[in-house]
Amino acid sequence: MPNFSVQNPVLDLDPQYSVRDPALLWDGSVFHCFFTMVENASERTVLRLGHSTSQDLARWGDVRILADGPENFSSPGNVLRVGGEWILCLQSYPPPPGSIYGGDDSRLWLMRSRDLISWDKPQMICAEGCTASWNHGSKRQIDPYLVRWKGKFWCLYKNSGCLGVLSSPDLLHWEEASPDRPVISPQDMPDGSTVENPCVVETPEGFALFFAPCREGRGIGLAYSDDLLTWRDVHYLDFLPTPWADGGPTAAMVLDMRRELGVWMMAFHGERGERFGAAMGIAFSRDLEHWESAVPLEKK
Repeated sequence: MPNFSVQNPVLDLDPQYSVRDPALLWDGSVFHCFFTMVENASERTVLRLGHSTSQDLARWGDVRILADGPENFSSPGNVLRVGGEWILCLQSYPPPPGSIYGGDDSRLWLMRSRDLISWDKPQMICAEGCTASWNHGSKRQIDPYLVRWKGKFWCLYKNSGCLGVLSSPDLLHWEEASPDRPVISPQDMPDGSTVENPCVVETPEGFALFFAPCREGRGIGLAYSDDLLTWRDVHYLDFLPTPWADGGPTAAMVLDMRRELGVWMMAFHGERGERFGAAMGIAFSRDLEHWESAVPLEKK
């Protein structure tokens, strides 16, 4: 593989669309990116699930719309290979009248594919929404991220400014894995911010959780865990400057490319202006804490 050095933003569809919530996948020959497409010219919130591919992270193919409609399918979390198919998690985000944000009927969904090109229609995973006791009366579930661990599937999600987690033996039957408390809440944050956009990667020491604080200037947070339920060392990264995005970096999704490149790779979006404006950036790291816009050289 080439020694990547990127010029951010790497995927920018302005002025027609804003690119948010990127989810990267390396299939062994090309990168696939799934992302939220925000229709910039619309006065109401119109979201679609987009897909594009690249071999070098700089030149991207034509954008395909994988899911659209009044449900506002968006915020892809990640893609897992399960048996002979790929599983993609995403959200629906229909706003109530007078709002630009998804309402209480926002839910989590899965899509299935055998070739990463043709996808089945989204299937809702919890029609009842959030049933945890900490949900402050809200059934809303957004920002999913799938993890396979100990013979189960786990799905982190956002509700009431906190992160919860579901578990399932088969991707069909789900239950709250932490019904009495969120796994991350504003009380855990360095500055009390609410939190969204979880991304979990497995490390030799356990799990690392990337998350987005909901605050001015955004930013990227990181925490560690042994069991997906209790997180420690919750902190914000000293991240790359984003002069191309005045609202700051957010919504990190991290891909393990250590075998191919010797590094972790991050896709994120940079916030621009108002009403969901954004474009996608890429960063690289050897230790998950320090990130650069080029693959860092090994220290000798």
